[in-house]
Amino acid sequence: MRVGAGLIVMAIVAGTFADRPRPREEITLGGYRVLAADFHTHSSTWSDGSVTPWGMVIDARYQGLDAIAITGHRQTLDAKWGRWFSTKIGGPIVLVGEELPEIPHHVVAVGIHTTVDSALPVREQIDEIHRQGGIAIAAHPGQFFWPGFAPVMTTLDGTEVCHPATFDYPQFRPELEEFNRRTGAAAIGSSDFHGPGRLGMCRTFLFVREVSAAGILEAIRAKRTVVYGRDEQVYGDPEMVRLAEADGRLRQRANTDYPMSVLDRLSQLLGIVGFALLVRGVRL
Repeated sequence: MRVGAGLIVMAIVAGTFADRPRPREEITLGGYRVLAADFHTHSSTWSDGSVTPWGMVIDARYQGLDAIAITGHRQTLDAKWGRWFSTKIGGPIVLVGEELPEIPHHVVAVGIHTTVDSALPVREQIDEIHRQGGIAIAAHPGQFFWPGFAPVMTTLDGTEVCHPATFDYPQFRPELEEFNRRTGAAAIGSSDFHGPGRLGMCRTFLFVREVSAAGILEAIRAKRTVVYGRDEQVYGDPEMVRLAEADGRLRQRANTDYPMSVLDRLSQLLGIVGFALLVRGVRL
């Protein structure tokens, strides 16, 4: 049993070193600092995800994200815990958010301070988000949701044009593209992370004047975003897209399918063997 316990400790140590954030250079294009963000995520504390808010902060840093919005269903507590933790460890910017999952529309609020009542009509939801200084993003606005968003097409600040569902269901992509075209809102890429999948998948690249929560919200309102979607399709402000494509680094950073490192594999192997020895010792 001691050997097994020792191997598990070694696995934890190896995994800790493997989980250090990957080094990366800062990118400035056209006089703007470029940040990578994920605006639609769910934690396990008060929402329906499987990762704690602090675990998501660590994972966001590991995935090369500069900012995340934690958007629990009908609440903001997990986002506030995540923001507090991230400030303590020097992690990514955490914006307080909420998903209002009502049929026939799902709205993601980002940059708010208090919970928005999801029972309000959609126009009043967005009015309240804006009153708090936040932005309203249409979440996975497939054709099923279009009637619900009809009264607020011109008041949305962003729409998800890339979502993990576009990779599983190809027919979903043109619906998100068409909705974004009709609204004229900022192009947003989000992971809708609940635990399975990858935080930062379908990330949004923001061209900000200042590296802060306020700077991020201002960039979205000004539509200075770039998103790389399925089949390497690129969306966003034409000038920002031109800058991104001429540089090439954002297209590379859109890929979050990182290969497993030697330390990752060693951590897994030590953990499996150590756990097996512990179980065997208990049975004996």
